Amino acid sequence: MPRPALRRAMLFAMGGLALSALALALYLLRPISTPPFLDARGARLPGSIAEMHTWRINGVPESVIIRGRDVANPVLIWIHGGPGQSETPVVRRFNARLEDRFTLVYWDQRYAGRSLDPLAPKPKTQSINDYVADLDVLIADLHQRLRFGKVILVAHSWGTVPGLLYVERHPENVAVYVGVGQEADTPESEKRSYDWVMAEARRRGDSQAIAELTRIGPPPRKDGDDWTPRKLLQTYGGAFHADLNFGKLFFASATQSEVNWRDALPLFIDDNEPISRQEAKIVFDKDHLHFSAPMIFVSGRYDHTVDAGLAARYLQRLSAPRKAFIWFENSAHSPPFEEPDRFNALMINMVLPLARAG
Repeated sequence: MPRPALRRAMLFAMGGLALSALALALYLLRPISTPPFLDARGARLPGSIAEMHTWRINGVPESVIIRGRDVANPVLIWIHGGPGQSETPVVRRFNARLEDRFTLVYWDQRYAGRSLDPLAPKPKTQSINDYVADLDVLIADLHQRLRFGKVILVAHSWGTVPGLLYVERHPENVAVYVGVGQEADTPESEKRSYDWVMAEARRRGDSQAIAELTRIGPPPRKDGDDWTPRKLLQTYGGAFHADLNFGKLFFASATQSEVNWRDALPLFIDDNEPISRQEAKIVFDKDHLHFSAPMIFVSGRYDHTVDAGLAARYLQRLSAPRKAFIWFENSAHSPPFEEPDRFNALMINMVLPLARAG
């Protein structure tokens, strides 16, 4: 290609990128909203709910979005992973079908998503019990607002820690518990993750990754950071399977009306170190074995972020009125987003009848 033509092509491409970046920036500056449910005439559907709130929970402003086609449907609370990353826009993108059969509560935990002020420092002293206590207040506030019976809890990754503890401590409030990427023995899980990543690095001949993994060594480590590098887990398919990755989740999230710059920024801020260090020490499968609610664990066959084999072993050990382990054969750590149709069907066809029966 002649130089003038090449220069024009480069300028055109750069201009296109600049316009795309400007369009995205303007889009993310827009006011947020959550769309109402409408009937065939375009009027608000009677009995539906679509509300955005900021509730002060145990002294911390926390974002709560409530959506459902029929407010009489069972209440489902989504307890996101992280601990610093909200999943509200991702669930809205991939699992909004559940709003037809459940009253879905999107809760951004303290210092995550819309509950995070990106410019304010997080407190240096936090505990997992803070999150369990927040969930208890949230459910009490929802009871006052919606007047329902028991709740369904769907917890993902980190969210399975406060979620499972809540079921154990407050069985009177929980109809069904669904743990996605359930944590069972985090120290052992991280050892297995490290071994898997190292084996993959060697199989692929990835000398840079081998050097990094050799430098940090297997857990436990002297500096207390026992997590396997998440970037490598994602690169090798132990976090996402098939065609999904963090970037695609981000852009899928950015299309939701509930998201603007304030929500997009925390997606890249998952540095809640006090909670992460406590999470890294979690061992459930020895002392947390008796539950009064049905317990359903969901794991992706390719999950090496939270070892699925340990979750399956844990479910075998615990006692509950009903329990089931569901494998998602084409997922890694996020079955609700990697196989959304199957996950939504599981919630409607299995979890909903259990909740109604309870």
